[in-house]
Amino acid sequence: MGNETVQTKKPSLFGMIFSPGEQFERLRERPVIWVPLILFTLITTILAVVVVLNMDYTMTPGLEESSPEELEMIKIFGAVGGGIASLFTVPIGYLFFAAIYFLAAKMVKSDVRFKQMFSLIIFVSFITILGSIINQLLALVLGEDPAIMFTSLNSFIAATGPVGAILNSIEVFSIWYQVLLAIGLIKVAKLSKQSAITIVIVLFVIGILITAGIAAGSSALEGLTQV
Repeated sequence: MGNETVQTKKPSLFGMIFSPGEQFERLRERPVIWVPLILFTLITTILAVVVVLNMDYTMTPGLEESSPEELEMIKIFGAVGGGIASLFTVPIGYLFFAAIYFLAAKMVKSDVRFKQMFSLIIFVSFITILGSIINQLLALVLGEDPAIMFTSLNSFIAATGPVGAILNSIEVFSIWYQVLLAIGLIKVAKLSKQSAITIVIVLFVIGILITAGIAAGSSALEGLTQV
């Protein structure tokens, strides 16, 4: 048994693209957390800063008449604030989602450990990180709004408010993430196919509804401020 443990390789991040099943098997035996968690937190922080710096604030309600100097200061403060917030919210977010899926797995009698689930959530998130990098590079090259995901349905429709939020959620890398998450629940948490798919779909739909609700609230708030 000892020799088997030593011979088990660590899961690979890039392996999530080419051989996810093998990585999940490794992850169950040797869950890895700290290195990918720190790496993804730093990358997401950089992406958050890039998004803020590339946004067009001249179209933001209440800022139309601001001078270029004022808009530049707003960008700087926004970038610093967004960067600092990301450093804290990203690891907390991974922890939160790991807790949700851990509880869901336990409800169907899985023997998965929290460390395994936490590692699973982090590794699968490599796909969404990859998607964010690609989308931000496209936004920089094409000079488009960095808030719109080019790989989502909303890139074709450009809707705003709750509809835009829902269409942004229906996105290539997000769907890829959900598929890998279901496979991961089967491999790592040892759930049945039906249980894994049901958990992923239900939580995905709940996430979309929450996102749409937040967007609706923001739109309503903007409407009130313009009255």
